[in-house]
Amino acid sequence: MDMKDRKGFYEKIYFHEIDVRDKLEGRLKLPMTVFAVLIAMALFLFNDSIKEKTCELSFIFITIYTNACLIFILSVFFFIKSWYGYTYKMIPNAIAIENYYQEIYESYLSQDENEAVAWTNEAFEEYLLTTFRDYAAFNTVNNDKKSYNLYLSNTLMLISLLLFSIAYYPYYSIL
Repeated sequence: MDMKDRKGFYEKIYFHEIDVRDKLEGRLKLPMTVFAVLIAMALFLFNDSIKEKTCELSFIFITIYTNACLIFILSVFFFIKSWYGYTYKMIPNAIAIENYYQEIYESYLSQDENEAVAWTNEAFEEYLLTTFRDYAAFNTVNNDKKSYNLYLSNTLMLISLLLFSIAYYPYYSIL
C-alpha cells in the first residue's frame, strides 16, 4: 500500500469509529427505562414484604431479593462506567489543518524554494496519515471499553430482572 491508500484506509477507520461512538451513545438510552422498571420492582417488593412483613419472610426470598439488589447495583456501576470517562480524539478543524500546512510550507520554503511544494505535500500527507491512524486507534480502544462495559451492564441488568421476577414467587407464597 502506498501512503495515499494507507491514509484513505485510516480515514475510513477513523470515521467508522466516530460512527460507532454515536451508535453506542444511542444504545445507552435504553437501559434507563429498564433501570426504572427494576427500581419499581425492587421498591414494590421492599415496601410490601420487607417493610410490612418482616417476621413472615422466608430465607429464600431475602436471599433472592438481596442478590437481585446487589446485581442491580453492579449493573448500574457498569452502566455509569460505560457512560462517563471517555474522551475521543477528533481531527483538528480546517483552519488548524491549513495553518499547519502553511507552517510546513514556510519551513521548507526557507530551505529550498524549488522543492518546497513537493516536500510540503509529502510531509502533510504523512501528518494526515498519522493523525487518522493514531486517532482511529485511540477511538477504537475507547469504543471497545465502552461497548464491553455496556455489555456487562446489560447482562447484569437481565440477571437482576430475572432474580426480581423469581423473588415475586416467594413473595406471593408468603401472602
